[in-house]
Amino acid sequence: MPSYQRWYLTWANRPLASFRANLIFSILLPGTRADTPKMRSPSNSLLWQAASLVSALPYVYSASVPRCCHAGNTTLAHWPPAAAASLRELIAANCHKGAYAVFDMDNTSYRYDLEESLLPFLENKGVITRQTLDPSLHLIPFKDTANYTETLYSYYLRLCEVDDLICYPWVAQVFSGLTLGELKGHVDELMAYNGTIESTYYDGDEIIATSINRPRLFRGQQELFNSLMNNGISVYVLTAASEELVRMIASDPRYGYNVPPQNVIGVTMLLRNQSSLSTPTTARKQIEEGVYDEAANMALELTPYLWTPATWMAGKHAAILTYISQWRKPILVAGDTPDSDGYMLFHDADVAHGGLRVWVNRRESSMQRLQQMIQDNAQQQREAGLEVTADLNWVYVTPDEIQ
Repeated sequence: MPSYQRWYLTWANRPLASFRANLIFSILLPGTRADTPKMRSPSNSLLWQAASLVSALPYVYSASVPRCCHAGNTTLAHWPPAAAASLRELIAANCHKGAYAVFDMDNTSYRYDLEESLLPFLENKGVITRQTLDPSLHLIPFKDTANYTETLYSYYLRLCEVDDLICYPWVAQVFSGLTLGELKGHVDELMAYNGTIESTYYDGDEIIATSINRPRLFRGQQELFNSLMNNGISVYVLTAASEELVRMIASDPRYGYNVPPQNVIGVTMLLRNQSSLSTPTTARKQIEEGVYDEAANMALELTPYLWTPATWMAGKHAAILTYISQWRKPILVAGDTPDSDGYMLFHDADVAHGGLRVWVNRRESSMQRLQQMIQDNAQQQREAGLEVTADLNWVYVTPDEIQ
């Protein structure tokens, strides 16, 4: 059946459309009804279709009117003017069209790192200790001396010196053994803490005292997240940190980001129900099955067992394909770390259709690394006979500019 006939039948069979068709027939041919066998006969079929089409016009009109875009009134007060203008233009071009944006969280959507501050915070409180650490996470010997007991924070940094692919999962797994409800309480306590967190670490064989900052919310990103969503553009968080921990900030209205909890994607570990040990789960599994319940999950205990794909480096690209879309690319990708965010920045931003790459320039060495990656990737695109896009549509801001 041709599409116009399917459209006609859909509307002609609506009760209100039928009523309007009868009304039109009574005006055109007094004493007749549109829904009688006589009036549906071949000789009157065109008149019937015309009446039904006219009766459906109010529906067609309401369906064709675009939803209002508010990009011009978008408040991006905590963005540099040029960056804000580019973002408003992007929002105006993509509002209410099924588009989406993807953001890293640590040092991109807020300043500083959640796990790297929560670990020493809980270690200082005695909540996480060597004794509570899951045995599978004892990966290398602790570097103790007669006068110094190495901190878990120092241990984490030494794992990073071995390889980021070791310490990235470890600093998410280290919170295992606690329920999500317990962790939520600790995260909120950390976010309300006014001081810095004191710890120590090794620099070679020298013990260094350090002060660690808790996350500081970027008002610019709060504005951008909400402006995108207010204009019908979905926002996803794609983090190399624990999905459950980041969700506790990104999806809690008190922190101003208002990301739907299902849209937070990160490092995932199995969740255990102590009353049903044979049915471990994860938020990602529940979301896929349509049974996700954020509040009910607060009673579940975090285990150290990892779920895949792992959401760092190429895994961020894989997570977009797995959890968001295999074909539709994000209109905006934001990050701050060349290696961990690079794959999604270069391969996922829909540059061909005007998509933007937002880079939060927090460190000169990272900026230099990014510029080298842009140059190298552009050259590789040329050599492969591909359109060169690696150097297009970058928006650069500093943390101070969006704080």
